[in-house]
Amino acid sequence: MTLAPHGRVKIIARPAGEAPEWVRDAWIGLTLPLACAGVRETLGFGVVTGPRSRLGELWAGLRGRWSPVSGYVIEADLAVELLGFVRPDAAGWWRDNVGAVVASGRTFVFDTAACAVVA
Repeated sequence: MTLAPHGRVKIIARPAGEAPEWVRDAWIGLTLPLACAGVRETLGFGVVTGPRSRLGELWAGLRGRWSPVSGYVIEADLAVELLGFVRPDAAGWWRDNVGAVVASGRTFVFDTAACAVVA
């Protein structure tokens, strides 16, 4: 069994997003397994200002509060776990400030400009 059947990306620049700059900078240099292959175009919410539950997502989506997002999809809980090995302070920020998102089986989308595909 392959640990990253959909491939991996290395974070090479500060990802876009709502987390503080120092937290987003902590991702740089980390290699993360993809939840699905390739770049995805989807609709999503900011991790800080978005809804905290699946029901909240549905309600906000019905009201047109989605935003278009393009990038590489990573499982949020796994990403934060891996971040914790190199930057426990940054992983702690994710758990303390958006723990519901991290623990819910949701995903992060890292913008393509911040990523390099790893062979």
